[in-house]
Amino acid sequence: MGPAAINMEIGVIRRILKRAKRWHLLSADIRPLKEPRSVGRALTHEEKVELLHVAGQNEEWQRVEAAMSIALNTTMRGCEIKRLRWRDIDFLRQSVVIQMSKTEAGERLIPMNEGIEQIFLRLRERAKKFSGVEPHHYVFPACEHGNVDPSQGQKSFRTAWRNLTRAIQCPDCRRFQKPGRPCSDKACGADIHSLKSPLAGLRFHDLRHHAVTELAESQVSDQTIMAIAGHVSQRMLAR
Repeated sequence: MGPAAINMEIGVIRRILKRAKRWHLLSADIRPLKEPRSVGRALTHEEKVELLHVAGQNEEWQRVEAAMSIALNTTMRGCEIKRLRWRDIDFLRQSVVIQMSKTEAGERLIPMNEGIEQIFLRLRERAKKFSGVEPHHYVFPACEHGNVDPSQGQKSFRTAWRNLTRAIQCPDCRRFQKPGRPCSDKACGADIHSLKSPLAGLRFHDLRHHAVTELAESQVSDQTIMAIAGHVSQRMLAR
């Protein structure tokens, strides 16, 4: 949990204890956690190109690459993408319906551009191989030890996302790999311990901030941004 969630839970406990006239016994020892003031990060053009390039270097990143492209083109949160079912994708009307979100404002209809439509079509063709295209099946199905269960949604992109954003490229053999001291290619063996990915620390949720930023830079109205992105705080919108 982040500090904001912990502070809110402590706030509930504080109100209960105040009503029971017992808060004064603890109040001197309780200090709220410092909450980060950052409202997210948008990518530079060079970072976006690098991210898309690196994502295509490893077959194991195909799922997170598709999820990443969906986030960049729709403003969708990671939790919304993982909850997507095929019944939510309307190819006829070229739209995506968000049935469940973080807030009621997040339940919305998002138009599909040509790029995002192609991604969903590609995912659907892949899903046909394991008979996972029924309306109630998940677009991103659960997969354990190679066994795909389309009736369950994928729980997390965390491992693949971390590996993708931390991946570095050996300057000698040009191989993409995890950070380390020697290059993973034994024939190369270059010292790469000082290399660090410019994408290290990028959160998946930052893709939503980037998508909202691109909408704002295209000079669409605030109402259009709110309609596509769902709940967006005034602070985030201003930034």
